[in-house]
Amino acid sequence: MAEAKTLPQPLKQVSDMVAGLTIGQRLMLVVGAVLVVATLWVFVWLLGKPKYTTLYSGLRPAEAQSLGSRLAAKNIAYVLSPDGASILVPADKLDSSRLETAAQGLPRNARMGFELFDTPNWAGSDFSEKVNYQRALEGELERTLQSLSEVEAVRVHLVMPRESLFTEQEHEAKAAVIVRTRGGRLSEQAQAAIPQLVASAVDKLRPENVTVVDADSNTPLLRPRGPGGQGAYDLDDELAKTLIGTLEPVVGAEHVRASVHVEYDLSPSENTEELYDPKATATLSLQKSEETMGGALPGGVPGTASNVPGAASPAVTAPIQQDKQSSRSESSTFAISKSIRHIVQPAGRLKRIAAAVLVDDVLEVEEKNGKKSTSRRKRSPDEMKELEQLARAAIGLDSTRGDILAVENLSFQELPAEKPAAPGPLDRSRRVVQDWSWLLRYFGIAALFLIVYMLLLRPVKKQIVDAFRSLPQRLARSANAEVSGLSSAGATLEGAISPAAEQAKRANLLKHQLTEKVKAEPAVASRLVQTWIREGSAK
Repeated sequence: MAEAKTLPQPLKQVSDMVAGLTIGQRLMLVVGAVLVVATLWVFVWLLGKPKYTTLYSGLRPAEAQSLGSRLAAKNIAYVLSPDGASILVPADKLDSSRLETAAQGLPRNARMGFELFDTPNWAGSDFSEKVNYQRALEGELERTLQSLSEVEAVRVHLVMPRESLFTEQEHEAKAAVIVRTRGGRLSEQAQAAIPQLVASAVDKLRPENVTVVDADSNTPLLRPRGPGGQGAYDLDDELAKTLIGTLEPVVGAEHVRASVHVEYDLSPSENTEELYDPKATATLSLQKSEETMGGALPGGVPGTASNVPGAASPAVTAPIQQDKQSSRSESSTFAISKSIRHIVQPAGRLKRIAAAVLVDDVLEVEEKNGKKSTSRRKRSPDEMKELEQLARAAIGLDSTRGDILAVENLSFQELPAEKPAAPGPLDRSRRVVQDWSWLLRYFGIAALFLIVYMLLLRPVKKQIVDAFRSLPQRLARSANAEVSGLSSAGATLEGAISPAAEQAKRANLLKHQLTEKVKAEPAVASRLVQTWIREGSAK
C-alpha cells in the first residue's frame, strides 16, 4: 500500500490557513504583498541612487558631447542638464572624472590653441605659419578669458602688427573681444582686466586698442578711462547720479529723475592741420643804408705855381658853393606765423552727450483751521532756467560739441508706499521644503509605507490573525471526525477477526496505521489521548 507524502507541519498550517480564506481575502493578501514589495524596492532604490554633482558647467554642445563620450568609455555614469550646458556625475566619482577628462585635455574650446603646432607642417609656407600662429593665439586667449567666473562664452579676433621700413605703412596691433556674460554685466574689475590681459599676450598691443563688446546688448562694455586712469566705468550712470545729486537739494529728494546717454565714436582718426596767422608776424632781417653828397669846393688858381714853396701867394678867392644830396635805404624781411598740428584720436572718444531731466512740481503746504493741505504749483520759467544752467554745469555740457539737455517740469504720480508683505504660510512651507528636501524625501517614503499598511496590510493582517485563531477549532473538529472513524474501524475489526493469528495480524496493522497517523498529526493524536484520559477519569 503506497503511503501519501505529507507537507511539513509549518507549510501545512499555512496551506490550511490559505484554504480557509475567501477569494476576496486571498486577492487582498496578494495585492498587499505586491505593494509591500514595491514599496521596499522604491525605498531601496532611492537609498541606493547616487547623488549627482556638477562636473563642468557652461559647456558648448561639442564640448558636452566629447565629455559624455569619454565618460561613457570609462563606464562612468553621467547626466546632462536640460539645457545641455552642464554635465553631472556621481559625487563619489567626481575627482576621478575630473582627472580622467583633464588627462585628455577636456573640456576644450571649439578653436584649438597652440596644439596646432603639435604636428610639424614641413610643406607649409611662411604665410600659413603666421595664420596658424594668429589662430593659436586667439584660441589660447579665448581659453584664458573663459576661465573668468563671469564669462560664459568669448570670441577673440586679433589684428597682428605689421612692421615696415616706412612709418606711414606700419599698423598697430588691435583686438576685438565679444563676451557673453553669465546673467548680467561684467564687473568693473573684469572690464578693466580683459583689455590688460589681451594686451599683455600680444606683442605691441596697447590696452586702448582692445574693443570689448557685449554679445547680448551689442554695446561696448568698456568706456573711456576716467581721469587718473582709475579704470573703465559706465559714464551714463555716473553722469545721471551727478545730475540727481546736484538737483535733489534744490527740488527735494525723490522729486527729480535724470537720464543720460553718452555717444562714443568707435572709429579712430588722424588729422594734420597747417595754420597761418597773418596778424602775428615776426621780423627775420633788417638792413639800413644812408648816403650824403654836395658842399663847398676848394678856391685859388689851380696849377704848379700855387703849389711851389716860397712863391707868392695869389689872391685868395672865395670857394665855390655846390648843392648837397643825401639818400637813405631800409630793407626788412618778415615771416607769417605758421603752426602744424598732427592729431591722432583713438577709438572710443566722447562724441556727444544727451541728457533729460524731469523735475516735479513745487509742493506747498497750507494750514487752514488746524488742518494741513498740500497743493501743487508749476515752476516758473526763471526757476527752470536756473535748474537747466545748474544741470548743464554739473555734467560739463559743451554746445559746440552738439550736446543736448532737456529739463522739463512734469507732475510726478504719487503711489502709496507698500510695505513688503510678511512671508505667508505657503512661503514659509516652501522654504522649509527647500531646506529639508533630503529629509522630507525619506519621510514621504515612510508615510507612503504607513498609508499602504493602514489601508491594505492591516485589514489583511486582521483576517489572517482571525484565521489563525479559528484554526484550532477546525483542527479539533477534524480530529474528532477522524477519532470516530478510527473507533468504528476498530470495532469492525474486533468483531470480524476470530482466529488468534488473524487477530494478531490485524492488531499489528492497526498499530502501524495508528503510529503513522500519530506521526503525521501529533496535535490531533495528543487531543485524542487527552479525550480518552478525561473519559476514563469521568468513569
